[in-house]
Amino acid sequence: MIPEHEAYIERQEGFTSVDGIRIHYEEYGSGEPVVLVHGLGASAAAWRRVAPHLAEAGYRVLAIDLKGCGLSDRPPGDYSRKALAALVCGFMDNLGVSVARAVVGHSMGGAIGLEIAATRPHRMDLLAVVDGVKVISPPWYLQAAAPVSPIVGRLASGVTALSPTASRRFFVRLYLRRIYGDPSAVTDDVVDSYAAYADAGYQRAMFAMLQHLGNTEDLADRVRHLKVPTILIWGREDPICPVAWGEALHRELPDSELHVLEGCGHCTPEERPGELAALLVDFFARRGPRACSVSTDRLDTRAYRFRRRRELLH
Repeated sequence: MIPEHEAYIERQEGFTSVDGIRIHYEEYGSGEPVVLVHGLGASAAAWRRVAPHLAEAGYRVLAIDLKGCGLSDRPPGDYSRKALAALVCGFMDNLGVSVARAVVGHSMGGAIGLEIAATRPHRMDLLAVVDGVKVISPPWYLQAAAPVSPIVGRLASGVTALSPTASRRFFVRLYLRRIYGDPSAVTDDVVDSYAAYADAGYQRAMFAMLQHLGNTEDLADRVRHLKVPTILIWGREDPICPVAWGEALHRELPDSELHVLEGCGHCTPEERPGELAALLVDFFARRGPRACSVSTDRLDTRAYRFRRRRELLH
């Protein structure tokens, strides 16, 4: 059943260090853990209308800002799919999550989720890919972009550093209106949630991520043997990751189901938060074993709570 209300669950925010990188996250509710991974150019804020619904359904929801994004550090280094998957698993370790009920990835986050499911299937019961980037025969332009992405990233970061905030908001609004199914749904709040973090370091990180998006041959082979039950959710009008990509992934995955939202564009978590949450909660209830090892509820609870208090204060 699609919730017809906005869910109001208290949001907590904190920081944790993964391999020396300060990572910001948002946390909602309690129960079995669900980890949310945003896409290219976004942040944990992209999930703010979905996460409360999941928490209301009885889950502990953790939304990460990947390195280079949101309020997390923007260090130089490896921004490949494999490195970001390792980062998410390190984040889970720090937050006391040995097994997630589900990892939910949007756009590029979907590829990160697939990487974790393929190489570390013991870290999750279920996987959800929302408007995911193409991992089966990626388009030629993603592969062609790889050699020039670092150069473009340096140029973009230089321009961004010199640009006034108003111009950043203008281009963010222009882009979002292009990828939403209903451009009129791009509100000032949505624009601000993206423009607030679009600094020079973010631009460098974004193009470093873009450099690796077309390099998925090894993942495509593993996807065909994936054991983790997977739900695919796509916007029918997605101009960035067309629904045909979701259909192709559905054909290759051994155990998956595909749901298409009519009239929805690329930003499903923000365009259709209630429908997305309802599909996820239903899938979590129907599929897979229950997570069997979550240290927040079992071993070392006192040490975990002490660490959480310390992280929330820094």
